[in-house]
Amino acid sequence: MAGDFVWRRIDRWSHRLARRHSLSAFEAQLGGRPGGTAAAGLLIGLSLVLYALIAVLFAGGLWLGSLSFPGLGLVPAVILVGTAVELRPRFGRVPKYATEVAPAEAPELHRLVGLVAAALGAPVPAVYVEEDVFNASAARVGLRRRAVLVVGLPLWNALSAQQRVALLGHELGHFVNGDPRRGLLVQPAVTALQRLDGWLVPVRMATASIATRLVMAVVTGVLRGLILPLRVGLAVLAVRDGQRAEYRADRLAAAVAGRAAAAELCDVLLLGDSVVMLIRRNARAGRPLAQWPESVAKLLVEVGPALPARRATSVDAVELFDTHPPQGLRARVLEALGGESAAVVVPPALNARIDAELAAASARSARTLKLL
Repeated sequence: MAGDFVWRRIDRWSHRLARRHSLSAFEAQLGGRPGGTAAAGLLIGLSLVLYALIAVLFAGGLWLGSLSFPGLGLVPAVILVGTAVELRPRFGRVPKYATEVAPAEAPELHRLVGLVAAALGAPVPAVYVEEDVFNASAARVGLRRRAVLVVGLPLWNALSAQQRVALLGHELGHFVNGDPRRGLLVQPAVTALQRLDGWLVPVRMATASIATRLVMAVVTGVLRGLILPLRVGLAVLAVRDGQRAEYRADRLAAAVAGRAAAAELCDVLLLGDSVVMLIRRNARAGRPLAQWPESVAKLLVEVGPALPARRATSVDAVELFDTHPPQGLRARVLEALGGESAAVVVPPALNARIDAELAAASARSARTLKLL
């Protein structure tokens, strides 16, 4: 259909734009020009515009409904109010299947998190784990903006001690790196537009008539076209400042864990699919969790000759609305840094005690990986 052709053209254009911005941010980092946060004000301005539009939609829907109650005017009124409700600001929450790990349950883990937070000048967060997620995140959630760290155990158990410190350093670094995407005004606006765009993607209705599908395609296409400029504007600004924020978090990770450990972490994430396959094999073979980082280290050595090419091509997969720079570019920036000192060094005994504290949850995670 013509609409599909138009959106394919837009996708190709947005990919070229994202690639250009990613390479520009990368070259600025290599050139020692981290850049400021001049775009943050524009991000906040566009976010305020979106909130004003939401208010207008809600008020307009109520007004239209009051004019023709009861009557056919209720249909567009409900649509307007429903759209405003769908776009309402959301302030984040802990993932549904994350489990909090209290300090009494894992005092050594919390001690490590506290050491990393102190080294960065970051708040000490509540700690949660997820048993089936190869990822980690840190955010402020809710209206009270509570600091929360969520660690996926498949990723955690694949990392060496210093790579774990790098992971904590990067995630906690987001509390102090001035990332505009995580601000109280900007974060809800960006996620609201993402939800609306996903909501407007036409559903393939096999039983619907051609006329019905055509009308749906036209309506959703027009609505997506109306929000596209605002969404692209927010995305471009967020890419500019957001990628700089990610690089700053990487630098903080390198300062707290050492440059080599931070770069290795980026390579583990770059090879994420291969690493996940490897730890699944480890889980199915019943290999002890303490040996998983060793197997991942061997994978990095085996892939070593191909790593430069993998890093270089990682930029080809970038999209306009990606929240991170390409992993390969991040590793190259870290390797260009001088120095190798680490503010926090985890001795083997402490690492083993942390593993013991998480043993029950890690065992459940391993059982889950067997089934995936």
